[in-house]
Amino acid sequence: MEIREARLDDVAAIIAVGHETWPATYAFAGQDYIAHGLATWWSPEAITRSLEATVSLVAAEGDEVVGVGNVDLRGPVPILWKLYVRPSAQGTGAGSALLSALVERAGGRPVRLSYLAGNDRAAAFYARHGFAHHHDQDADQPGWPGEVWLERPGTGVLLAALVEFVDDHAETGQRYEDAVLALLGRHGGTLERRTRGTDGTTEVHLIRFTSRAGIESFMVDPERLAHREAIGEAAPTTRVIEVRDL
Repeated sequence: MEIREARLDDVAAIIAVGHETWPATYAFAGQDYIAHGLATWWSPEAITRSLEATVSLVAAEGDEVVGVGNVDLRGPVPILWKLYVRPSAQGTGAGSALLSALVERAGGRPVRLSYLAGNDRAAAFYARHGFAHHHDQDADQPGWPGEVWLERPGTGVLLAALVEFVDDHAETGQRYEDAVLALLGRHGGTLERRTRGTDGTTEVHLIRFTSRAGIESFMVDPERLAHREAIGEAAPTTRVIEVRDL
């Protein structure tokens, strides 16, 4: 079995997975819910938008797509929106392989997802993979089941950095931070949040590294050191703490 990036020529096969899995998975939710979901989230237009906006993967056996999943990395916390496997491939490890690959794409950040209240099979599956209850959400329509949201904690090291710019050199300091933060990816780092103070003299960065070795290599990156040397006394002051949750 191969886990790979979904392509535009997979759209029809992805839709087929949805139409095969939804009626069986959500029979308890009623036919109106199933029809609404298939029309809203499994149309050619919806799947194409999903391929463009999210990390979308498929599990394939030869030329046959047997499972699909996607994760949206654009927000502060990645959201896993789809994870479905054809009944004929359930129990083969396809779902676990897709889930592991999608979580890996999140780069050590926490991952959230939801399942319909009453879907005990989904609850047990995600619990086995380290997801825990986050919050409950009411249904969109009367008579439909609500959603149960879960979160899997992030891995790696999460740092909060308070950056203070030198008086009269805030713009120089901000350009320096732009250049330095652009180097994070080569060391397994991800900028999860960047917030600027109202007076423009401070910033707060929330950065996640996949390992402590990544932090160490980032600190001695020759390009980072060259940027700092180039601005001399205009270099901002940074205080960093390791955090577990915010």
